[in-house]
Amino acid sequence: MSGFDKELAAALAEELAYVIGALIDAPPDVGPGAPGDGRQWIARIDATGTATGSLSMAIDATAAADITALTMGLDGENEKPPVEAVVDTLREVCVQAVSSLAQKPIAKGATLSVSALNQSQSLTPEGDWAVFAIVAEKMKAPLAVAMWGELALAGSAPEAKPAAARPAPAAAPSPAPAPAPAAPAAKPAAQHPSDRIDVILDIDLPLVVRFGRTELPLKSVTRLGPGSLIDLGRTPDEPVEILVSNQVVARGEVVIVSGSYGVRILEVVSARDRLRSMEV
Repeated sequence: MSGFDKELAAALAEELAYVIGALIDAPPDVGPGAPGDGRQWIARIDATGTATGSLSMAIDATAAADITALTMGLDGENEKPPVEAVVDTLREVCVQAVSSLAQKPIAKGATLSVSALNQSQSLTPEGDWAVFAIVAEKMKAPLAVAMWGELALAGSAPEAKPAAARPAPAAAPSPAPAPAPAAPAAKPAAQHPSDRIDVILDIDLPLVVRFGRTELPLKSVTRLGPGSLIDLGRTPDEPVEILVSNQVVARGEVVIVSGSYGVRILEVVSARDRLRSMEV
C-alpha cells in the first residue's frame, strides 16, 4: 500500500536528531513543529530493493547554518559558515540518519539512499505531510523538518477489492468455534535518542597515546636489538596523538604527573570529524 507513512517519517526525524546531537555534543529532542517560512534545503530519499517510491524532506536553511556553525566552532553571529560547509554537513547528517533508519525493522529491509540535496526559496509539499522540530540546548532555534512523499514498503497489505457475486454455497455442518486469537504483544515505547546514548556511556574503550610512527624495511626490523635507534621523523615538542578504537580523537603534550607519564590535551578533534571517521 503506497502513501505517506507518518510512522516512518517520525522514525527518520528521530535518527536525524540523534546524528545532529552527536555533531554538536548536545542531547536532542524531537516533537511536532511548524514549517519554515524562508529558504529550505530539499533532500530526496529514494527507496529500492524491497520498497519503491521516495520521500522529500525540507530542512530550514537558517537553522541548518546555525548547526553547521556549531560543528565548525563558529559563533554564528559574526562568523557565518560557507554554503559548501552547510551542504557538506546536511548531506552527512542525512546519509547517516537514512543509513541508520534502513537497519531498523520499520524500514522492512528497504534500501534507502539520499539522491539529491538542493536549495529552494519556499516549501511546496504535495499531498499528506508532517513537520517535526528538532531542539537542543546549544541550538539558537528549533530545526524545522517537513516530510512528504509516497513509499511502498514490503509487506504492506494491498487495497481490498470487491469480490464478484457468486451463488450461495450449499449448507454445510457448522464448524467448531475457532479459538480466540491471542492478545497482541504490547508495542515497546519509542526510545529517545539520548536514552540510547546513556546505555553505552559506561562501556570501557582502550585509549592509546601514539608518540610517533615510521616504516622500516624487513631487513632493518630483523637487525633491531638493545641500543638500536629508530628515527620517528618528529621533534620532541610536536603533539602526540590520542586514539580510541584506532581513531585519532585528540592531540596533546607529554607531561609528568606524580612521577608518571601523562598527556595534557591541547586539541580535540571535532565531533563532526569523529563521526565521519566512523563511517563504513
